[in-house]
Amino acid sequence: MREIMEDSSVNEEIYRNAEEKANRFNLVCLGLLSVLVLLSEVLNELGIFTAPIPVMRGSTVLGILFFNLAALAVLACRLTKKNEDLLRRPSFKYLIILSGYLGIGVFSVAITLHTVLLAAIPALLVAQYRYQKKLLILSLAGSVLLILAGVYGGFFLGMPDRNFLKGMLTDEEAMDLANRVPLATPRRMAELFAHYAAPRLLGVFAVSVLASGIARRNDEMLHQQSALTERVHEEMKRRSGMQNHVIEDLAALIETRDQSTGEHVIRTKKYVAMIAEAMRKQGMYPEELTAENIAEMRDAAPLHDVGKISVSDTILLKPGKLTREEFEEMKSHARKGGKVIRDIFRNMDDPVFLKTAEEIATSHHEKWDGKGYPDGLKGEDIPLSARIMAAADVYDALVSPRIYKEPVTPEEALAILEGGSGAHFDPKVIKAIGKIREQLIAEARKPIVREKF
Repeated sequence: MREIMEDSSVNEEIYRNAEEKANRFNLVCLGLLSVLVLLSEVLNELGIFTAPIPVMRGSTVLGILFFNLAALAVLACRLTKKNEDLLRRPSFKYLIILSGYLGIGVFSVAITLHTVLLAAIPALLVAQYRYQKKLLILSLAGSVLLILAGVYGGFFLGMPDRNFLKGMLTDEEAMDLANRVPLATPRRMAELFAHYAAPRLLGVFAVSVLASGIARRNDEMLHQQSALTERVHEEMKRRSGMQNHVIEDLAALIETRDQSTGEHVIRTKKYVAMIAEAMRKQGMYPEELTAENIAEMRDAAPLHDVGKISVSDTILLKPGKLTREEFEEMKSHARKGGKVIRDIFRNMDDPVFLKTAEEIATSHHEKWDGKGYPDGLKGEDIPLSARIMAAADVYDALVSPRIYKEPVTPEEALAILEGGSGAHFDPKVIKAIGKIREQLIAEARKPIVREKF
């Protein structure tokens, strides 16, 4: 892959992927909690739990709804075919965490004593994400509310500790909220806090500290991965730059044999990229003109005339018209160029680049009407990269001085290209050139500046 993302984009992608995975994992956990709530309702109906049936049923419905709130949001987004992936949104984790708190909150009201461990789950959900002080504070505040709601809500509505009702209410009487309210004296509320709320709060605080440590380590690992990826990315850019310069220098060395300056390979490389990008923006050949493929075409363009290495200097440097035999030898550079690329670069670990370079070297003299060489290919049988290269090559050849001709103006060169549409050149390529006419004219008049690596 020759198209390399910017460092910031690479790092952002690492963080987005990590957060998306955390979101998916937490959604699965919330789904399992929904199953737990449903199982508890069944146990309560069988009499194993003794929570008031209306309260338990209501908690079951609300718990399942809350636990799946985030999942329902994802489903709704996909059903409405909105072009948005909620799982990759930075704010989506807050909806997931809120779903956990709400679901466990209503569930813990019904069976307080059986949800001690569940109170720690929201903090563990938070631990799946990168460390954020704001998120940790919200998690602690939510846990405090969750414990208080479970303890006091359970006393009034759910399944409280019978020790607080023993000798005061029968089981039948305890099922009625009206009978519990008179027992809610200040002393009893304080005892509830001391015996139930405080120990749970300490436990959840300890879990929150543990979750914070897990989140910090996750964050450090992501930073390390990001730094390592950045170093690899820089090395890839350096090697890619070196490789491109070797290719350009090789191509330029071959070009200098016919007394050109070697600038032709640099300019045609730019023209190929400009034309291909213009075609992509116009929606032409969307499957072939991806960002990666355009990069391959751009970097392979300097090798289009590599086959000239096999043509004698007598022919390359001849100022006059070539004889039939000489022209046939000159034409042979196209097929020989493909062979040179196969032979020299066969060990290169980039098959897409090699295929593109071979297509460009072999077929850039083919013509849309089938009257080109070396194979007489016609229309879209000619590889797209070669069709784009053909226009870029002719354009630069026209605006550049050669031993056998004077240059023409960029405007005149573009007029010649337009006149060859449907005969020499792919009409779509010429249409795209028309959209970037001014840019091509400006580029032809710029001095050549080689990129650093």
